[in-house]
Amino acid sequence: MSRWRLIVDGPAAGPWNMGMDEALLASVVAGGPPTLRLYRWDGPWLSLGYSQRLSPDRIAACQRAGVGVVTRVSGGRAVLHGADLTYTIATAASELPDGLSASYAAVSRALLSALARIDIRADAAPVHVSPASPSEFDCFASAAGHEICVGGKKLAGSAQRRAGGGVLQHGSIRVLPDPPTVAAACGIASASSTSLAELGGMPDAGVLERACVAGFSEVMGASFEVDIPTATERAQASVRKPS
Repeated sequence: MSRWRLIVDGPAAGPWNMGMDEALLASVVAGGPPTLRLYRWDGPWLSLGYSQRLSPDRIAACQRAGVGVVTRVSGGRAVLHGADLTYTIATAASELPDGLSASYAAVSRALLSALARIDIRADAAPVHVSPASPSEFDCFASAAGHEICVGGKKLAGSAQRRAGGGVLQHGSIRVLPDPPTVAAACGIASASSTSLAELGGMPDAGVLERACVAGFSEVMGASFEVDIPTATERAQASVRKPS
């Protein structure tokens, strides 16, 4: 089995969370070990794909609702965080199946294995689903290939970034429904998504995290060692700013 670091973080602000993910990618590009990170968010944060922009009216609505905004280094569409568990893997591309679709599929199998351990029977969206419209804003409005759904509703979404032979993939597992007023302020709709609470699966944080570790261990052939970010990673994460 390959040896991976396991970092489990408590709630943090959006810039720190996204800055730490970027730092983990930089670490593997520099030859560091692969890492699985599990973390949560301090209050509501809207994360944008790197090419997304908010209108002045939407920015003002987020500010009024107390929602922070941060841009991810990965692509994809907007995700409202705060009621979710977020996972990140940062690894050399050689640790994953070759190709974008195959690597997404491997992570999808890990998430399905994790969810099965808490009695959530989910499916991966087929790869032939129609891609999201470029104008579609909300990540959870529809599922891309390999993303996790239950009964046709999206439960977990993912986005990926590749650079210098390294791969960063992070994604959101919805634990609770988004607060309606916060979701409305962000332009997020929930009709196409679901959450663990709505599915009757509400494990405590530790149970869900352990299920994720077990799922990734099974699929990636990984042996995890609990660790903390290095001083270099923390220094890089600390300079990240809100959007």
